[in-house]
Amino acid sequence: MIKSMTIIVGVFSIMNMNAQSFEGKIMYSNSYQSKIANYPSEQLNSLMGTHQVYVIKGGNYKSAFNGAFIKLQMYIGDENKSYTLTAKSDTLYWEDYGLNKDKALSYEIQHNQDTILGIPCDVIIVRAEMSKTYFYYNSKYVINPELFTKHNYGNWYYIISKTKALPLKTIFENEQFIMTSVATEITPMKLEDNVFEIQNKSKVAKANW
Repeated sequence: MIKSMTIIVGVFSIMNMNAQSFEGKIMYSNSYQSKIANYPSEQLNSLMGTHQVYVIKGGNYKSAFNGAFIKLQMYIGDENKSYTLTAKSDTLYWEDYGLNKDKALSYEIQHNQDTILGIPCDVIIVRAEMSKTYFYYNSKYVINPELFTKHNYGNWYYIISKTKALPLKTIFENEQFIMTSVATEITPMKLEDNVFEIQNKSKVAKANW
């Protein structure tokens, strides 16, 4: 199950180039369907949480979760590292997001495949070595992929280099589970830079999962 948790952590880990990148907050409703015998979906939902608050500014983003396992994830673009806070300690565990253990192999884009919050969405379907991702998006919520050229983890740069937009819905599937994440509220807003600061650098350690 540790492997499953690691993969899920990585998942949270998915316009034109001259447009202003979206800055603000997106609320997501998340759900998990377990494929592991004797490990019910309800337990995955409880561990990972069903509510996500995502904020992004420039090359930094952060998510807060209501789960019993993962509480917070924060990506710092200048470091190309993600920091994760679990419920077990007050230590932030960092990972190098230049690494990717599930590299993308191919993709296809299909138009007008869903409507999220009244917004029509195209979908990019990415097949990777161990997973498949459906990333629904609309060019209204632009992101500049050049801010994330080193962000290989989760195939993030691979995906946004093609969509140039944030996801309004994501379906991620591998042999262990299916995760579905759907935007429930989108709020453009100005964020202070200190939203992405590490408050206590003595409480930072390399992740070993």
